[in-house]
Amino acid sequence: MPNTQKKDIVAAVTNSIGNEANFALVEFDKISHKEFEEMRRDLKKIGSQLQVIKNTLFEKAVNQLSQSSDSFKKIREESFPLQNKSALLTFTGDWMIGLKKYQEFSKGNEHLLFKLGLIEKVPYNQEGLIKLSLLPSKGELLATFIGTIKNPMARTTRSLKSPSQKLVYVLNQKA
Repeated sequence: MPNTQKKDIVAAVTNSIGNEANFALVEFDKISHKEFEEMRRDLKKIGSQLQVIKNTLFEKAVNQLSQSSDSFKKIREESFPLQNKSALLTFTGDWMIGLKKYQEFSKGNEHLLFKLGLIEKVPYNQEGLIKLSLLPSKGELLATFIGTIKNPMARTTRSLKSPSQKLVYVLNQKA
């Protein structure tokens, strides 16, 4: 018979991943407590939360949610049973920033991996989450787009100014 503490944890996780449309289950192994807490602190600063969770309790939460959601059914069918240590990474702000930050930590440590995730109600496996984390953010895309639009105008302006600037330069040399 499950105890009330485990029931409370399953209810909290069910509520968290049910309400938050974006989360990732990550694997961590052979990482020091100091590094883990530093990673947790950095993620918290950008609006993400990292919480260690037992695989069985996460599976029970997903099983409850899979009764009403096809996304969770797909996660259950493709990813269960879970292996190794897990932590739940939830995003309250921009999920892209949180994914990128975790990816930065995992570059320095081969024991940090993505397991699965649900982003914008679409389930992702490990490879999909890695690809998402390597994409440019919305701000970077906007800056690139504006730069692309602005670039031809700037070139045209410079080319129109160029003959008059050359004339002024030649006149200054002669004077």
